[in-house]
Amino acid sequence: MNEKEIKHLINKYLEGSCTQQEKELLDKILDSYDDQEEDGIYFDGEKNIKEEIYLGFAEKAGIAPETKKTPKPFYNYAVKIAASLLILVGLGSAVYLESKTQPEQELAQSIITKTTEWGQRSDIVLSDGTRITLNAGSSIEFPESFEGAQVRQVTLDGEAFFEVAKNPNKPFLITTEGVTTKVLGTSFNVNSYAFNDHISVTVKTGKVQVQSTSKNGHVNTVYLLPNEKAEYSRENDMITKSKLDNDNYLDWKNGIIRFNDITFLEASKMLSRWYGIHIGFENSKLKNCHVTARYENAKLQVVLESIKYATKGMDYEFIDQENILFKGFCKN
Repeated sequence: MNEKEIKHLINKYLEGSCTQQEKELLDKILDSYDDQEEDGIYFDGEKNIKEEIYLGFAEKAGIAPETKKTPKPFYNYAVKIAASLLILVGLGSAVYLESKTQPEQELAQSIITKTTEWGQRSDIVLSDGTRITLNAGSSIEFPESFEGAQVRQVTLDGEAFFEVAKNPNKPFLITTEGVTTKVLGTSFNVNSYAFNDHISVTVKTGKVQVQSTSKNGHVNTVYLLPNEKAEYSRENDMITKSKLDNDNYLDWKNGIIRFNDITFLEASKMLSRWYGIHIGFENSKLKNCHVTARYENAKLQVVLESIKYATKGMDYEFIDQENILFKGFCKN
């Protein structure tokens, strides 16, 4: 018999539902463990553990802890059971049997948290083989192992690109504020920065289910195919779906900074997140200047010099390593 079957048989004995044949079988099993003890198999603290298990059995059976009036056969039998459990679960371990109606509790998994500061990115491989690229200023939580769980679930704050290992029997779930993304095996991007109104999910390969629950409890579900995006608006409490004609959403993963006719203020926020610095303005008019550019794996000094060259009248100054001041004016 295996461990599960033996535990079930012991449980039936404690409940008084064992047949005579089952009781005889249990006697033989426990006697075999007794024989092992006689051959010199003992564990550290075994006597104390046996006594603790016996007290649990006695309470379940309605018998007071052993005194001169306590039936000796019951004590001996309980100690046999304790010995068998010690051997079943290994050195220094003990199992307290619960009632048959009480469900078994899953072992708690250790939760791992990975965080990136602004200006940093990180590559992570989960226990199932799923690969994650975590963008700057982001955080992700996941269990050390998905073993024994019905789903593979992680929690994201910020932005990440997922390449999920395929497992049709165990869906992969990403939870963010108000949105759950469910896949079996595919690649996609999730952007859930708290400073943005929108949480977006964009698919590169495969099929993805995106679901949001509104404040009134209504569940909204959309299904995405490659080059499709779902956006959940925190303000409107709604989710929408759209088609993309480019893969610019992966710029950050590919080391690309792209300014598509945006203001200096918007560009300064992107640079702050990308390089982990802060940009101030000597005068507010500079914030409204516009810039269009694309940089790939470029150093901060190269980007700043390029902006200065393209914007006549504009200059910048390093106050210190982390603070930069935009000065002058723009003629473009």
